[in-house]
Amino acid sequence: MVFLLKKPVLFFLCFTLTLLSCNEKDKIAIENSASAFDINQGEASIKQSNQNFMKAFKALDSETVSNSYTTDAKAMVANIPTIEGRNNIKHFISEEMNKGIRDIDLHTIKIWGDSNMLAEEGTYKSLDSLGKKLDKGKYIVLWKIEAGNWKMYRDIWTSDEPGTLMLPEKKSVSKK
Repeated sequence: MVFLLKKPVLFFLCFTLTLLSCNEKDKIAIENSASAFDINQGEASIKQSNQNFMKAFKALDSETVSNSYTTDAKAMVANIPTIEGRNNIKHFISEEMNKGIRDIDLHTIKIWGDSNMLAEEGTYKSLDSLGKKLDKGKYIVLWKIEAGNWKMYRDIWTSDEPGTLMLPEKKSVSKK
């Protein structure tokens, strides 16, 4: 060690090589953790998030429901412009609750992906306060990690119910 202190250039070289080898070790550790991603843990996290989402929706808690989304989330719903950002999604959810939707039932069909992004395919039903079905359909959600939790990044759903498409009204032709 005394020898290294007398030779600052040699000390600097050894120090630099040590740092470079640590960076390589860190890179290998990161690659190993990415390849060791456990999809089952991701699935469990998403299913728990969906349970919290449904419970909060039933409690008419649009704040908690919207916190299931990333800050830069987008909800892509048929027949309306894309809803961008958590705050706008919260406003949309609150409006849907005010229109009478009291319960959302989500059913996950499949989840796939990696440590960067997960995709969920599923079906949904929306119900009124008496349990009457208002709508049913299918969805795809892209999930990503934000603040250590899997959150909805892109949420796309479409109805299976007839008549939910907004079609232009037919003009009646009157005969003279």
